[in-house]
Order: sequence, then C-alpha cells, then structure tokens
Amino acid sequence: MKAGAIGLKGYFNDRQVLEMSDKLACLSFLREVIGKQVFNRELLTISAELCFPADFPAFDGHFPGQPVLPAVIQLVVVRMLAGDLLQMPLTTVKTGSMKFKGMIMPTERISIKVVLKKIDSHWQADFALSKLESDVASGNILFKKRQD
Repeated sequence: MKAGAIGLKGYFNDRQVLEMSDKLACLSFLREVIGKQVFNRELLTISAELCFPADFPAFDGHFPGQPVLPAVIQLVVVRMLAGDLLQMPLTTVKTGSMKFKGMIMPTERISIKVVLKKIDSHWQADFALSKLESDVASGNILFKKRQD
C-alpha cells in the first residue's frame, strides 16, 4: 500500500469527524502514547513525541496484515495536546484543510507540533506530524472550550 497525500474531507464529512473525535477523546489509553511534551504558553505552542505500541487498540482491523494508525486518532491527539496547552477541555468546531502524506506504523517515533491562535471565542490549531524528517500529516482544526 502506497501512501499518498489525502484529505479527510473525501472520506468523512465534518460532522462525522467531530463525532468520532468526541467519542475517542475520552479514551484514557491515548495518554500512554504521548511522551515528552514541551509547552510554550506565551507562544501558544506544544511539541511532543509519540509512539504507538503494536498492541495499541486503534491498529485492530486497520488494516489486517499492515496496521496503520487511523487519521482520526491523529486528530484526537491534536485536540488533547491543544487542551493540555490551554489547560481546558476542548471540543472540535470545524476541520480545516488537512493532508495525510504518510502512514504511521506500530512503534514508529512520531514528532508532533501544535500552534494555537485565538480567533474570537475559538482556538485554531495548526498541526504537523513528522517522522525521520518526513512529513506525515498537517492541517488545522478549530476548537472551542467544551461546556460540560
């Protein structure tokens, strides 16, 4: 299977992405894959190292014989890190342009950087995931504070 530049828009509509990311954000096991985090609250940036073990539940059935981390899991990690930086729970308002240029396989070391920008009562997160100097995914997502 060859990785090409794809966007989620062709596969899921905004509502489906929002619903999936809301359901998955509560999964505490996602915290276990996030390694060292570097915050800069003044510049509104956060960087982290990720490593998804071979037995990570999201690899089950995606795809048999060649496990690949689903894109929606990558988006949930972006939201979790943005929430950590802002020190508040977030919900997804809208997905912007996104490119998924590579696949994330089990045990690969991934670097992620998220840069936030305040837009009215929302937060835009520009994100980039990379491995070994190669871009894996990038894009932007609009968040707002989650009202419980």
